[in-house]
Amino acid sequence: MHQALYRKYRPKVFSDVVGRDGITAVLRGQVKTGKVSHAYLFCGMRGSGKTTCAKILAKAVNCLSPVNGDPCGECEACRAIDSGLTLDIVEMDAASNNGVGEVRDMIEQITYTPSELKTRVYIIDEVHMLTQAAFNALLKTLEEPPSHVMFILATTEVHKLPATIVSRCQRYDFERIPMDDIVSRLRYVADCEKIECDDEALYVMAKLSSGALRDALGYLELCAASGKRLDEKTVSSLLGTSSYDMLLSIVDAVSSKNINEAFSRLDEAYKRVNDISVLWFELVSVYRDILIMKATGSAKYTDATPSQAAALSAVCGRFNREKLMFTIRAMQDAIYLMQKTPLQKRVIADMCTVKLLDERLDTGGDALAARISALEDSVAMLGSGIAPKAEPAPVKPEIKEEKQTQPAEKPAAAKLPTLTASRRFADISSKLKAADPSSAAWLSSASAYEGDDGTYRIFFSNDFSLRFAESGKSAIDSAVMTVTGRYSPDKIILAVKDNSGKYTLIDDVIDALNE
Repeated sequence: MHQALYRKYRPKVFSDVVGRDGITAVLRGQVKTGKVSHAYLFCGMRGSGKTTCAKILAKAVNCLSPVNGDPCGECEACRAIDSGLTLDIVEMDAASNNGVGEVRDMIEQITYTPSELKTRVYIIDEVHMLTQAAFNALLKTLEEPPSHVMFILATTEVHKLPATIVSRCQRYDFERIPMDDIVSRLRYVADCEKIECDDEALYVMAKLSSGALRDALGYLELCAASGKRLDEKTVSSLLGTSSYDMLLSIVDAVSSKNINEAFSRLDEAYKRVNDISVLWFELVSVYRDILIMKATGSAKYTDATPSQAAALSAVCGRFNREKLMFTIRAMQDAIYLMQKTPLQKRVIADMCTVKLLDERLDTGGDALAARISALEDSVAMLGSGIAPKAEPAPVKPEIKEEKQTQPAEKPAAAKLPTLTASRRFADISSKLKAADPSSAAWLSSASAYEGDDGTYRIFFSNDFSLRFAESGKSAIDSAVMTVTGRYSPDKIILAVKDNSGKYTLIDDVIDALNE
């Protein structure tokens, strides 16, 4: 019968355990010196090596001739344990044997000496599933078991264990296995099984496993069954995920605010993935990597491969931290909504995409921070001379004969007021809402600017909104003056925004530069 890869390649000695050097060094030292504990608690996420280390420890304490703390694998005791025929190694699944009756039966058997081995070892998996009565029955025996008995408890949810149980065990925490260690083990197994695969494909499996080696080996076995040479695109297709190139193309389209390209890429990705929320999780992971690289200047703290890190580095310059924070928060909110209303996932994803392409559609604090940061960056570029400026007219050489025929110079045009978006408009709207809710309703779609001519201008999208706002201008004037501490009513101007050239809007300049 076929044996799963994670069972076929389960380590037999401590030195073969992947990513657990600290834990295995302590256990090996205890076996070597003979100072083993009577009870161990192995806690950590699934696939992190808890059961593997428990089996090796059980074999090591019973080995007749251990080698440097590792079981020899050749003596009678090791062979009996490997064959699974010995009755002195008891593996108990607490998920299905969680009652006080099963625990009492186990306690009755503990009084008998081992039939074959030196030590009877009880490995209780998912021990947090035991009932409170079962824990109470186990407590005294766990504290003072017979000298020929050892307990090894394993759990993925240590917080559910009573403190009295935890305090009677030597506790070892099994963290996520580093991705490089998982890739190295996958490469070893693939070579042994003669599976042709690229390193990029192994990185996809390792990243999807989230630190669980057993899951990664399961992905390798699944993909190998296709009979194809495994590369990144093949593995992504088989596992129902998106390739990294596809994810970066979506990020690129969104960052450049190309709505047609963004929806084209997303539509292509939707056809490849089994679940839209999975694609959204992957995109959040990419944006998270960009944020970390932006903050630290290094790919050390990301799960990106070297080639992926280079691609991420190329797009980092398009984002600031505020924009990344807004993007990640918006996508996380979308994932939450997808989980609540799974039948509307496509609608939620499309709405989120439109919001990412235009932050003005989001009234939250993250969106506002992203817009302010973008404005500050653009103004700084304008001030530093990086942005294109109007070039002065070329100076013609003086020619005496033509002086009298040159037309008289036209008088300089009056300087147009330059308007900068008001950062206090949200506070003004809140103030007005408390004083005059009817007038505040018309400010929800308006925009406000502070002019270098000492004016405060509020622009509306149409005449209809302007007429209703003008009816409550006194309340608006009061809110503006209270919040800003300046401006007289004659300097507070309500108007419909147009492009007639009566003023220069900094936002319009920035939009022109982005185009």
